[in-house]
Order: sequence, then C-alpha cells, then structure tokens
Amino acid sequence: VVVLVVVAVRGTEDNGECSIKFSLGCFDDSETRTFHFNASLISGVEMTHEMCAKMCWMYQFNYAAVEFGYQCFCGTQQEVDAATKTSFKNCNIPCAGDVSRTCGGRYAMELFTFDCFGATYTPHGHACLSTATRSLPFCNTTLSIDERIHDLIDRMTLEEKCGLMGPGPNVKLCFCYDNGVPRLDIPRYMHLVETNTGVSSDCVKDGKCQTTFIGPTGLGASFNRTSWHLKGEVISTEIRAFNNLNWYRSGGAPAYIGLTGLGPNINIVRDPRFGRNSELPSEDPYLSGQYAAEYVKACQEGDDPNYAKMVAGLKHFDAYSVETNRFGFNANISMFDLWDTYLPQYKAGFVDGGAQLVMCSYASINGTPSCASNYLLNDVIRGQWNRSDVMVMSDCYAVGNMVNDNHYAKDPTDAVVKTLTSGMDMEIGDTYFTSSGVLQSAVHKGLVNESVVNESLYRILKLRFVTGQFDPITATNYTSIGLDSINSTSSQQISFEAALQGLVLLKNENRALPLPRGIKLAVVGPHSISTNGLLSDYARDQQCYNKYDCIATIGETLTSANAGGTTTVVKGVDIKSGDRSQMAAALDAVKNADVTVMCLGINHTIEHEGIDRTSIALPGLQEEFAMEVFAAARKRNSRVILLLVNGGMLAIDDLIAPSDAIVEAFYPNVIGSHAIAQTLFGGYNRFGKMPVTMYPLEFEKKCSLTSFEMRPHDTCQGRTYRYYNGTALFPFGFGLSYTDFSLDCSIVSNTMPFSVSCALTNMDTVREGDEVVMVYHSADEDVRSRVSHPVPIRSLVDFHRVSLSPRQSETHTFTLDSNAFTLTDWSGASVLYNGNHTITFSRGHGTVQSFTFTIE
Repeated sequence: VVVLVVVAVRGTEDNGECSIKFSLGCFDDSETRTFHFNASLISGVEMTHEMCAKMCWMYQFNYAAVEFGYQCFCGTQQEVDAATKTSFKNCNIPCAGDVSRTCGGRYAMELFTFDCFGATYTPHGHACLSTATRSLPFCNTTLSIDERIHDLIDRMTLEEKCGLMGPGPNVKLCFCYDNGVPRLDIPRYMHLVETNTGVSSDCVKDGKCQTTFIGPTGLGASFNRTSWHLKGEVISTEIRAFNNLNWYRSGGAPAYIGLTGLGPNINIVRDPRFGRNSELPSEDPYLSGQYAAEYVKACQEGDDPNYAKMVAGLKHFDAYSVETNRFGFNANISMFDLWDTYLPQYKAGFVDGGAQLVMCSYASINGTPSCASNYLLNDVIRGQWNRSDVMVMSDCYAVGNMVNDNHYAKDPTDAVVKTLTSGMDMEIGDTYFTSSGVLQSAVHKGLVNESVVNESLYRILKLRFVTGQFDPITATNYTSIGLDSINSTSSQQISFEAALQGLVLLKNENRALPLPRGIKLAVVGPHSISTNGLLSDYARDQQCYNKYDCIATIGETLTSANAGGTTTVVKGVDIKSGDRSQMAAALDAVKNADVTVMCLGINHTIEHEGIDRTSIALPGLQEEFAMEVFAAARKRNSRVILLLVNGGMLAIDDLIAPSDAIVEAFYPNVIGSHAIAQTLFGGYNRFGKMPVTMYPLEFEKKCSLTSFEMRPHDTCQGRTYRYYNGTALFPFGFGLSYTDFSLDCSIVSNTMPFSVSCALTNMDTVREGDEVVMVYHSADEDVRSRVSHPVPIRSLVDFHRVSLSPRQSETHTFTLDSNAFTLTDWSGASVLYNGNHTITFSRGHGTVQSFTFTIE
C-alpha cells in the first residue's frame, strides 16, 4: 500500500503551483453526490487543497472539493449550482498533507476555486526524479542507453530484477503492474494496455473517452495504408495523453496507463467460427502484414526522432485461432503452412514496421507452447528476422497453463525454466517470476543462470528507456500531450473516415442504393436497436462516459438521415432467442414501407474471447424472420436492404437472392452507425473490399475448426481465397460501388523489378467515389508442374486505393520485385522459381487485366 501511495503523490509533485482562489464553503454530500468526478483515485496520504487543485486543473475543471481529509473531487458550475450548503463545522477532518487545515468532513465537501500556473502531472512510470538518483549513471542522458541499462541492472538485487518481470500485488494480474524498485526511485509500472481498436481506458470525463475505431476487419476492408497509419497516430497520441494524466484502465487506479500498447492483433482469419475474428484485419498474410507495418510505424514514430512515442506490440504469436480449450490446444502445422500463412504478417510487423514487443499466445504448435518455443522466439524473431531487441510477453496465465492445462511443464519451476530459457521475457497473469519467488529459487538452484534474467530484463527496460521514462520529463514534447488530444475533433474525423471505408457493398440490384431521403422507411432486425452490440474487440473498458449513450443505434442514425420521411424502427427478433413478441410489429412496418433496412448479425454473446461459434448460420429466429420480411416486402413491391453486423463471416446462402442490396458492416463500433446511415442515403461513396471470404453454410460441415491445414484436404475444400476451391458466397477482394470505374493497365518495365502502370477512371458524371486496385500473383502451370509442395491459387502482392471525383482519372505505377513472385516450399523457405508467372490487376469485380512475366 505504501508504494501505491507514493505513486499517487508522485503524480503532481514539484510541478507548478496552485493556490486557492475562493472557498465556496462546506456542502452536504450524504444523500446526493455533490461532485461526481473523483480525481484522487486512491487514498493520498499527502492530500491538500493545492494538490486537489492541481488534479482538477489537469482534468480541465474549474471547481475542486476535498472530503474525508484525503479525497479530491472536481466539478462543474452546474453541479455547484445544485449543491446543498451546510455548516462549515461539518468540514472538520484535518488534511492528510497538512493537519493544520481541514479537508472537508464525513460526507461533507469543501468546495473552492483555484489558480494554477505551470502545473503538470509526472507521467505514469517516470523515473530518475529524486535528487538521490538523478546523479546515478542510469539517469545520465549523456551515456548510451546500453550503458545506462547495464548500470541499472548491476545495481539491482535478484529479487528486484524479478519484480520487474511480471505482475505485482493489488491490481489485476493481467494488466502486469510490476513491483517497481522504490530503493532506486523506479515506480511501479503497468505494461499491458490494449490498443487493438482504441486505448483501453476509463473515460476521463464526458466527451473525453478513448477514440474507438471500427473493428479491425472493417479496417482491413479499407485496403488503405493511409487510414491505418492515421489510426496509429491517434492511438499513440492518446496513450501519451492518458499516460501524462496518470489515467487508468477499467477498474481504476492503480491500473495506470503506461506506454506499452498491445496491438495490432494480426492472427489470420482462418475459420469464420473462431471467436476472436472481430480482432483481426484479414485472412490474407500480405494484407495483414501491411496493416501491421503501417499501424506500428505510426504508433512508434512521432515527430521527436529521439524517442519512441509509444511501444507497439504484436499479438498473439503465433497461430492462435481456436477459443475452445484454448489453454490446452495444440495445433499441428506443417512448416509449409507455418511460413506460407501464419508467419508472414508478423515478419512484416517486425521487419517493416519495427514492432518492439510481441505477446506469445496460448497456442501450442506441434506440441510446444508458443511461449516456450525457442524456435519461434529466438530462431525466428531474434535470428532469422534479426530482431534481438524484441521483448516477448506472455499472454495472461500462459505460463501457468503449461502446468495446469497443456502439461508441457511438470511444475511452476519447470514452466519458468522452459519459458525464460526459450526467449520469453515477461509473464502476465501468473506471479512465478515475481512474488511467488519461483524464478528466484530457480536461479539459486542453478536451473537458470542470472545472466538469462539480465538479458530479459534488459529488453524489458529498454522499452521504457526508448520512450524517455528515465530522462527529464521536458526532454520530449510527448510529455506535454494533454486532455485536449483525447477524442479530439481531428481524431473523430479520422475514425469516421475509417468507418466509411470499412463498409463493403456486396449487392446493389437495380441500384437499390443509395436511398432517397423523405421515404417511408422500416428499420428492422436485432441490430436496428443495438448499442454495445455494435462493438468489436476489447469493449470491457469504457467507450462512453455513461454506459453506451455515445453510441447511436442504426435505427436512430437512419431516422435522422431520412429527413422529411417517416421511419419506423422495430427489432422484430433478438440475436439468438426464440422471442417472437415483436415479429408482427416489425412485419407491419415492412408492409407500410417503401424500403426496409434489415439489420441482422451476431454479437459477443455468440463470438468472443473464450467463445467459438458452433455454426456460421444466423442464430436464433433471424433467418426465419428475414424470409418473412422478404415476403411482406414483395407484396408491397418494396425494396429490402440487408445490413450485416458481425465479426466472423455469416453464411447467408438463402438471403442473397431476395435482397435488393447487401452491405457488410462488420462491427461498426462507436461511430460506425453514422457512417452507415450517411452511406446508405448517398452522402458518401467510399466502400471497401472484402478482406475475408464469405463461405456457404456447407463449409462448417466440411472443414474442422481445429484443422490448421490451408490446402484442400479430406472433405475440406481449403481455407481462404488462396486455397479454397469451392464457390464462395462473396470472395476475398469483392466489393461494389455506387459508381462505375474503368481500369487500364500497361507494362512499363519487363525486367526485374517489373513495373505496371494502371489508370483508374471514375466514369460517373455526378458522384465521386473510392476504388481499390488489387494485384495478385499466380504461378503458371509450367511452374506448378515442377513443384511438389502446395501452390496458392493466387496471392495478393500489392494494392492501391484512390478517391476520384466524377470523370477524374489517376495513374499509379506498381513495382513488383522478386518477393511478389516467390512461393513457399515444404521446408518453409521462400523460393523464386524460373518460369512463367501471371500478375492480375483487379477491382474485385468486373474485367481484370493480366500479364505474364517470365523469371529466368
């Protein structure tokens, strides 16, 4: 507890000055909360009026209040006006930080205004602040980072070293809030902040919650490197702001937000039943790798070349793709599949993106848990990819799972030895490395050399040094990023643009879309009224200040967009229940409508961490309800627009033909419903392409969820567009637009590296629109006939997205080096085969252009 108190006090010490401007008096706080914003977070033994003023100043409040002698609250003018004054005699408890004064009383707040000059927080985790440590070499910025880290490690006891390699007490173990080293002025630090969709955090105040992007699958659908990069910039700015403010994740202090972000998650969308598909960008290794590289670079590289803006971590390494029995699951994967499908995106994230952190997964591969795989962690990441600096963090309880679930280790000591000596540096969830003393005991017994501990600790500490946590606070402008940068207007616009580009138009019969305004509109289906049901991954932290009130339902946004018309919203049925009580009312709305938007899909009661789907069909009564809607619409000769909300793909075999238009929305999250409404009514035409394959229902009967083989085998017709030889409902890369485009490509250079120039023209005379050109490689028959290993049907090797005004053209030149033509052999090696290779340029539908290149 003492350590926690020190952390709370450190947040505001020696930073500017605040003074009391005017005391408003003592106010009753017994029945109705006077001020709702609790700035003290945890009991502060040094609370004073001035400290409370600093806290409220940082969070942009004009009023402060002290209570119980140690608590600080912040408020607004409206709350002051509604407050009930009481006798000052009730504010009679001495201030914890100055017993000569009183800081409120028992359920009695002293309210006051204040002036602050230059007040700032010490960012969470910052070290080298005390006079005693500033003179030590590890705080000396004239030395190299390598020298400073080695000096720090040399000063620590074994117990102190181990205390920085996993979670300490009094906080959620999965957050990995380490022990710190109080003796050396190193505060406790939280190493795990989820950053896959937003910075996982509680809201600071109303309107100041994390910017939450659409689900990663929707981001993958955009095929837009610029959008991914901008997302990274927003995430890194906001994590710095939260860190500077000493803000926290769900559960409150002391889960303060550090600068270590876990995201992106770039496992492959291998099977639509996998419960965590909503966390993933694509089924394609190249597309996923490009997403990772752009996102990571933007997260880590800001405008200060001397410091990383944050540390970005990839997850879950590797081949994590089953939730059922996930702690004990073993995936049998050939070296071919491992290097052809499950590793390329991570290579891009590390080599091209520069990721400095990775979370090893629960999965075992060929009998060896990922977190104990010397091959994956040392041979591949630190050897073949030359990233010896990468810090490896376990998934939560992954080390303990080796004892309790997959039984790879006989006891905790065995698990510690096998993970640490195989390249894992930090444990999450378990405390074998820290307070349980298992790691210390293993070192004392000679089972682990202390030099191995030092190597892991070096990698852990380096992440904090490169972000400036051992340098003066003013050394980088990143520490000045504040509350204004959280969910800013520009960040909201970037998120909205991403949401527009994450929608995919799958069908548009007779130009059923866009809709005219002022119509009789029915909005039905369970997702017509969803709020939190629209959220994708990591929705456990706050997206809205008051529950889910910042998320407009699709019914609400469509009602608003249908200006001058009448809109009736009735859900009809639930996601998965058998409740028919609203079905009749919904069908009545359809019978009286010119157009019906039917919002179907799934949510996290169907798919989530820990939950795989058992079927890819629509659950509950949804399909039956859909057929009733189609029948009712036919009688009126009205149109039905099918809107899908989901993570993993849905098998809608029988719903395609009767739908006039189909839009795939994935999980639109906080802002996505606005993008959906504006797009359906023609305000925008910025559709994306399918980043995954939509399989027919028969897929679930033919392919086992637990098989990780990609090529056709047994009854399975293969997985992903690269190997699936069946007929997809909608294939990878497919996607329509409200406008027509023409594509004209020609060879510029017929020698390696080859280059092809493509002119894309918007043929519409009125409407602007976005289009994506995708480039695929396929080996010709003369190559296929000479190899014994599997060869993809085709593979994405490049893409380019453009926005074009009516009749506008843009030319882009694609340059294709040898990497675009290689194949993976049985050993996992990339091989460039002589012979003919076809490069195809496609918009995902319509005419394609192909060229044959000869490798000699």
